[in-house]
Amino acid sequence: MLYALQTLPGLGQLAWREAERRLPASDDSGPRLVGHKAVPGRNDLVLFAHRGGPRPLLALRSSEDVFAVAARAFRVAPDERGLRQIYAAVRNSEDVGPALEAWRRATGKRTQGGSFRVIARTVGRQKFLRRDVGRAVADAVKGGWPGRWAPVEDDADLEVWATLVEGELLCALRLSDASMRQRGKARHLPASLRPALAAALVALTDPDPDDLFLDPMAGAGTILVERAAAGPFAELHGGDVSAEALGAMRENLRGVGGQVHLSRWDARRLPFEDGAVDKAAVNLPFGKQVSDEAQLPDLYRAVLAELARVLRPGGRLVALTGDPRLLEAARAGAARALRPGPRHRVIVLGQPATICEYTRQ
Repeated sequence: MLYALQTLPGLGQLAWREAERRLPASDDSGPRLVGHKAVPGRNDLVLFAHRGGPRPLLALRSSEDVFAVAARAFRVAPDERGLRQIYAAVRNSEDVGPALEAWRRATGKRTQGGSFRVIARTVGRQKFLRRDVGRAVADAVKGGWPGRWAPVEDDADLEVWATLVEGELLCALRLSDASMRQRGKARHLPASLRPALAAALVALTDPDPDDLFLDPMAGAGTILVERAAAGPFAELHGGDVSAEALGAMRENLRGVGGQVHLSRWDARRLPFEDGAVDKAAVNLPFGKQVSDEAQLPDLYRAVLAELARVLRPGGRLVALTGDPRLLEAARAGAARALRPGPRHRVIVLGQPATICEYTRQ
């Protein structure tokens, strides 16, 4: 069965890494990567073959949606012929039946029909419009899919996503719902991380059951929630200079068990002894989050110097920043003990950002 994971722009590789690690293998065969597509500025799509059922896919943390692929078409013409190709591919695909069965297994619905709506997206130069793609797909669903399906505008039983990227069509059934994107967060704050991005930051710290884990600028606590979801830990520490953030943090972590310590503090003066922290992840302020952008260089230097102090040798730091050059200047000037590792470019709230990995020497 062919599935697709949808995540934030730039996170596709990390989402696949999680899927490869966490999905159970069946018949001595785990998930197999088929392809990686980008809807520029909007999403990454990871296509992979998986012999197991769809439910384990809904537990993946670095993805925001899961789909079962119902039809594909290649070399779609950019004119009216392309719409006929799309209609034929979606109507006659042999993968429609298995995709509908995966949808039923994922959602618990046993209906052989119901309401549906089409979400169409196009990238490239075509002579037809996005709504024309949606209409061709809807006609194919009504005219050829097993069961009786009625199109609606909202609150459909089934969502059919049709993505046309540079002449290649991917038609897929959405198996997840909004809860996969928000993970049940009780409170949000401006500039809060999306849970999928926070999960990717946590995964890059290489979580271990013995970790004393730290987020020194925790905001609403999204990174801490994702670290708790990643597996056992020894201690979880988070703090923020804002009283409002601390309140949101406490609310969002209310159901997390274990040694969880939340405090109001200044990340430039952390209440830890030298080398006390095993792993840390932080969403550093972007220029738009600080009233005076000129403060950022001093803030970055002070926070990185403090993190270098409290991390043990071999400890891991993963930082998200809107200005990787500023972050590197801060590290070179005040935290040389942090050895730079890989970087990952992402899009956050429409703005380019970079995930930077470090190891304490």
